[in-house]
Amino acid sequence: MAISTAAIFFNFLWALILVAGLAYVAARLLRRAGFGSHSPSHYIQQIDFLPLGPKRGIAIIQVVDKTLCVGITDAHIDLLCELDADALARQGPPAAPTTPFPLSRRGFAEEVWRRLHTPPGGPR
Repeated sequence: MAISTAAIFFNFLWALILVAGLAYVAARLLRRAGFGSHSPSHYIQQIDFLPLGPKRGIAIIQVVDKTLCVGITDAHIDLLCELDADALARQGPPAAPTTPFPLSRRGFAEEVWRRLHTPPGGPR
């Protein structure tokens, strides 16, 4: 008795869906158990970052009650100055970045949706 090509294809498709589903469930369980997730810091927060080239930039960070401006390269991190937190608060929230990266998963999905639904040459 010969097995048809369609039967082989559907058996393969069923096995593929089953394996993908099991991988998804395993990934969710591992993430819930704490693997693959980073715990947020309670004492350090990055306020802003300006890339100045490959592997270098300037960051404004909040460490407990101090606001610091640091220069970052691939070799080291240097303290540039300490900023007045009140002056930053008076300035207001930072403007939206010109490049939306790095993004969260939700932010990435929203950016892809926006780019897919914006006509070429249209407003960005």
